[in-house]
Amino acid sequence: MSRVDIRCSVDLPVNVLMHAEGGKGIAEAETRFTSLSLNGGMLQFRPEDGLDNKIVGLRYDLPRYGEFEILGEILRSNDEGTATRFYNLNRDAKLKLWDFIKDNLADELSCPYCGKENTHKRRECNECGWNLNFYSQDYIIEHEKESFLKRVAAKSEAFNLEDIYKVLNYVDVEILKIGKNFDINEEFVGSSEDILNVFSMIRKVAPTDIPVLITGESGTGKELTAMAIHERSQRKHKPYVPINCAAIPENLLEAELFGYEKGAFTGAHSDKVGKFEYAEGGTIFLDEIGEMSLKLQSKLLRFLEDKFVERIGSTEKRKVDARVIAATNVNLKSAIAKGTFRKDLFYRLDVFNIALPPVRDRGDDRVILARYFLNKFTKEMNLARTFSSNAIEAIKSYDWPGNVREIINKVRRAVVMAKETAITPEDLELNISSIEVDAVQSLREVRHTIEKQKLIEAMRHCNNNISKVARILGISRPSVYSLKKKYKV
Repeated sequence: MSRVDIRCSVDLPVNVLMHAEGGKGIAEAETRFTSLSLNGGMLQFRPEDGLDNKIVGLRYDLPRYGEFEILGEILRSNDEGTATRFYNLNRDAKLKLWDFIKDNLADELSCPYCGKENTHKRRECNECGWNLNFYSQDYIIEHEKESFLKRVAAKSEAFNLEDIYKVLNYVDVEILKIGKNFDINEEFVGSSEDILNVFSMIRKVAPTDIPVLITGESGTGKELTAMAIHERSQRKHKPYVPINCAAIPENLLEAELFGYEKGAFTGAHSDKVGKFEYAEGGTIFLDEIGEMSLKLQSKLLRFLEDKFVERIGSTEKRKVDARVIAATNVNLKSAIAKGTFRKDLFYRLDVFNIALPPVRDRGDDRVILARYFLNKFTKEMNLARTFSSNAIEAIKSYDWPGNVREIINKVRRAVVMAKETAITPEDLELNISSIEVDAVQSLREVRHTIEKQKLIEAMRHCNNNISKVARILGISRPSVYSLKKKYKV
């Protein structure tokens, strides 16, 4: 088997600095390097010196390249000497060391990797395939990259499938930064074309002040998108004010958004600052904008046009500098056709639209997301958990109607409830029984059948506790009420 590093024979004096016997002070011994590579060398230490796995100082002088003082780790000793791995060789020192090694290879008539005879000075070894064109300008850079990949390949032979997925996930998220573009939004992971396009759109629109409309199903990350835009904008040091328009009764939402004056109505015992004023200089995020009444839509339209707010019970207008980001899981064009959403407001909000893809359309992102949250929750809970191969297949084949929020909930529950280290489809509650669809005529009806079944199961499991049902299904409480009404559950 060929080496992955060039090693050349040398006779080079070196001083080894180590802790003196008994741990008192530093002892220094003179010895010699008998061979050198970019990553270490062989010393003339005797095996009985007993320095295995110790860190020592190495001081030596390379002719024409100067004196070096670095750390080395003693790996092993045998009759040939003591193998040492260099510990803190910086880039400049490594390049000088390479020049020294290259000079010592000038008269070599064999391949320094595999030892095959190379009397004709070929630029590539016929036996091991390594590049031997040592005087190429980029030789050492390309060699280090190739040798690293060979080391990874050698180690990966011992990997199982789960280990390989862990490595890929680490490379995606930690090194290539795929999906990890926003420090505050670690849940934004993925590498599908659709989600990478979303990241690109966020970068483009964030530095501007134009309104943004975020659309997508519940649980796809609309609020995370809004936060990402704010955090990458020039307003990031000013307030970020989120409000869910569907979670507040209509008669209270106006007061929350625009505020009121003392005495404006029964119970108004003091002045109240509205969310728009709180967002001065920053961003206001209006979630579920499709649930807003036509009256409030009119007031929001006026704000978008002139940037003034008027508190309830006041005739005075206040100038407010706040960027508006809105989100909805409702088809606003259909709502316009039904007369429940203002056309002029839609076009004021829809200056820049970011459509978030559902998880079922994001391909392998399902597994990337599941693995990300598995790593996150196991670290938080100090538990050892992995996905079984059956669980991976279940994650890939499941539609995830609750999107990212459902993945979070199912993975968190599985980490806690799993009896073994390997999480199963049952732990994830993905062992979905087949559904009788003999009379089903369309894909929409199939989806409705599944939604209704899962809602009924969740209601039974949670004893009709709406908050618990919402958490399990990965949707909002208003959405649970909507589904109950829709399916008459």
